[in-house]
Amino acid sequence: MNLRPAVLAAAALMGGACNRDPAPDPTASPPAKPVVSPATVPQTPTFAEHVAPIIHAHCTGCHHAAGPAPFPFVSYDDVRDHATQIAQVVADGQMPPWLPQPDRAALQGDRTLDRVTRQTLTRWVEQGAVAGDLSKAPSPPTPPVGWQLGEPDLVLDTGPPFPLPADGSDVYRNFVIPVPPGPMRWVRAVEIVPGDPRVVHHAVMRIDTTGSVRAHDAADEGPGFDGMVFAGARMPDGRFLGWTPGKRPVAGSDARAWRLPGGADLVLQVHLRPSGKVEPIAARVGLHFAERPATMPAVSIELASSEIDLPPGASDVHVRDRYTVPVDLAVRSVYPHAHYLGHRLEAWAELPDGRRRWLVEIRDWDFDWQDEYRFVQPVRLPRGSTVHMDWSFDNSAANPHNPVSPPQRVVYGVESTDEMAELIIEVEPDRPQDLAVLDRHYRKKWLGDRADQLERQLRADPADPDAHANLGAFRQLMGDAPAAIAAYEAALRNDADHLQANLELGIVLSAQGRLPRAVAHLRRAVAVAPSQAGPHLSLANALRKQGHADEAIEHYRKALAIDEGAAGAHNNLAIVLEASGDLDGAAEHFERASQLQPATALFGKNLARVQAKRRR
Repeated sequence: MNLRPAVLAAAALMGGACNRDPAPDPTASPPAKPVVSPATVPQTPTFAEHVAPIIHAHCTGCHHAAGPAPFPFVSYDDVRDHATQIAQVVADGQMPPWLPQPDRAALQGDRTLDRVTRQTLTRWVEQGAVAGDLSKAPSPPTPPVGWQLGEPDLVLDTGPPFPLPADGSDVYRNFVIPVPPGPMRWVRAVEIVPGDPRVVHHAVMRIDTTGSVRAHDAADEGPGFDGMVFAGARMPDGRFLGWTPGKRPVAGSDARAWRLPGGADLVLQVHLRPSGKVEPIAARVGLHFAERPATMPAVSIELASSEIDLPPGASDVHVRDRYTVPVDLAVRSVYPHAHYLGHRLEAWAELPDGRRRWLVEIRDWDFDWQDEYRFVQPVRLPRGSTVHMDWSFDNSAANPHNPVSPPQRVVYGVESTDEMAELIIEVEPDRPQDLAVLDRHYRKKWLGDRADQLERQLRADPADPDAHANLGAFRQLMGDAPAAIAAYEAALRNDADHLQANLELGIVLSAQGRLPRAVAHLRRAVAVAPSQAGPHLSLANALRKQGHADEAIEHYRKALAIDEGAAGAHNNLAIVLEASGDLDGAAEHFERASQLQPATALFGKNLARVQAKRRR
């Protein structure tokens, strides 16, 4: 898969202002319901008195007629019919589903059942699943209907339904949801309604302000596009946004809101499972706006490794990564991610004084129950602490989650049949002024890791033009223009018409003032992709620098005919029109740029300047 269109967008936007939260967290999820359990195991437990409260508190939320679980647990008859199975999966720890070890860190929404609760269910089944006086049994909880946080300020949807095939493997579908043009707004809470929970396994949402996801969407015939990569979309201001069965939306607060620029795109990645018949998938997103800008935005740090090579039969292959934090900060949540062969995860912080502080431990990973885990109290790490990630993989036939029999070699990749090893960590620096330090420091690691990954890939396949172009993009972001140029040139030696290599080599050369060569590569990019706005816009910019105003205007207009919402193209076209004396045309396009991106002060200043000229 060509990851090139996502590369430049993926690393450019990693930060935002941040502040310390000295008070209890007002945005935390509601605490987990207290375990409904007698103080000791009853001698003769009954459904009405002892079992119904447990089932309704821990099971019925998913096990109801419209829920994601395969059968309801509402009435006595429902539970009695599955009594033996319930006792077994509870005793084994399979249900309720909760992967982290409860003794490592206090996590919000912990679904672990205590010993008395488990033994009460076991004894009830062993004694014949006695009903008791059902008239005294508590009523089952009412499934939530409608928006759980109240009517949102803005409701967006994924448009025409995506037809999920009746059978086949799991599908990861990325729905691109345009945000209406307008001013910058702050979102304090999100409620995701991803479609039928019987086929929707989980959903994760990110944001894109670069337009890169639109190209992926346009290239796919149906609504959205396939894949486990977000095509450059990122977590908004470091916040993890997702939905899993049974997870309640969080009301949030203005303090931890995130920015929503007008005209941006939300990307909702939905994990879908065929049900045996074609299922129309349509999702909705409800946004609740804050009244003021955030004071405590977050930053996301990702520990990851692509050095994954799992021979068939290997049962304990470790993949590791680590990162030393350059500032004092608080860890708010962790999100582990691997695929079917992941087995065990250990994540901890080694403090400067040598002490270990656990973040999460999962001893039996299950791809089907991955989730984000938020701490009851943030885990504070002083400067110089090193965060460690250690994933263990099991590619043996003894792994019940192994999707292939007999096992085959598996390496790193973004498809579910490949493997990944990640740990996304949401952090808040204690001091706002430390955010820039953390951004620069982590950005250097992130870019270096991905450049190293591409170098390894190119050693195995030096003729891969996509890998050369991707490497060029990372070197460019790292500020190493000569290395970026060399990588783009290597891509073009293997494919002279490689679109992104021509386009971005032209951009780098233009920035260095090497305009004739830059224009040549940009003309090649336009010839390869005449229906894409980006090549026309970049060529127009280079022609404007050369002083070829008429041809620059021609290509700006072609870019806008393809993508009228490109604010930068409107602004740059207006600059050329202003210089050529067409003040009316310049005012028109400066005004459109300001309408599309009202938060960009430069566009407003340009409009004011040309309007003043018109009045004179």
